[in-house]
Amino acid sequence: MKYLYLVVLSVALMACNSTQSKKKEVTAKQEVKQEKVMTITQVMEVAENNVGKEVCFKGMVNHVCAHSGKRCILKNAAGDLSIRVEAGEGIKTFNKELMGNDIVVKGTLREKRLDTDFIDNWEKKVQAKQDAEEGGEHCSSEMANIKEMRDWMKKNNKDYYAIYFVEGSSYELVQ
Repeated sequence: MKYLYLVVLSVALMACNSTQSKKKEVTAKQEVKQEKVMTITQVMEVAENNVGKEVCFKGMVNHVCAHSGKRCILKNAAGDLSIRVEAGEGIKTFNKELMGNDIVVKGTLREKRLDTDFIDNWEKKVQAKQDAEEGGEHCSSEMANIKEMRDWMKKNNKDYYAIYFVEGSSYELVQ
């Protein structure tokens, strides 16, 4: 009788432990799905304060690097804002078939700063190309970019232009 009691008790304990581990697994999956997915616009609005922090956001793949597949460009729904995603530890490459599809990306927000000296030197090179009549439309768009950068720096009282990008750790296709 004691033996039967021990067997029943053991089976009950194993069943409880199995149920608990299944509950933990389901809860972990639910946490991933419940994580707040931001838009690209929301990421950019808080970018300055979130450099070095993990972000999770959704966007449409507009470009995948043809040479290595190690980076892609995502655009927001309006198509007027984009962010670059670099393949990090959890991502080998971005598949070209992703272009035109929405994906959710998790990764660390990074910042690259272009200081005034860099922008001044870039502008001199572009101006030299234009003066040599090599520039054309390409130079005028570069000069427009430089002007936008300088306007942003003035508006934000900064001596650098911030470029934000994400070092991706994972992504998934939105169905």
